[in-house]
Amino acid sequence: MNRSINKAAKIISYMFDGSFISIPIFLIICFMVVDNKIEAFGWASVCLLFGTVVPYLYVSFLYRKKEIDDIHIPKKEDRIKPLLVSCASYTACFVILYILNGPLFLKSIFAVSIASTAIFTIITYFWKISLHSSWITFIVITFNILFGRWMLLMVPLIPVIGWARVRIKKHTVNQVIFGVGISTITSFLIYYNYGFINLF
Repeated sequence: MNRSINKAAKIISYMFDGSFISIPIFLIICFMVVDNKIEAFGWASVCLLFGTVVPYLYVSFLYRKKEIDDIHIPKKEDRIKPLLVSCASYTACFVILYILNGPLFLKSIFAVSIASTAIFTIITYFWKISLHSSWITFIVITFNILFGRWMLLMVPLIPVIGWARVRIKKHTVNQVIFGVGISTITSFLIYYNYGFINLF
């Protein structure tokens, strides 16, 4: 029984790894916010390049160089460089979106990504935070803005993924809670600043 539960937790953890789930997520978001489908695909390609491909290639590079021994980077001290590269990549995409007058919602997404990643990088020098929990929280909030309140049905994914990370001993409960909390605060504040939600 325990083996089956652990297997389910591992599957959930791998399924909702940001490196993979971000591909359909970016496509969905871009096709939602851009009317012209060719342009939507173009913006999705830009977002995927800087939001997913560059960070993933850097992690793969570290893995091939044997600077890390696990592609999911379980060790806190090994996460600093990938987080810094990710933050730089997100910033580059944010600048490109502004220069090319990209969709405002995509700019807000990368603003959230930059802020959250910067905070996580600082914290990671001292403590490990659940990026899985942070990512799914960000997606749930984003989808609720884009598609409406029925997307609240996605909320249970947050505790489920948090449970999976704790179950396979990748994080503690507090690390999951802080991942959710930081992502919630940065997402709400930045989306509010861009005018996509009303907090008051």
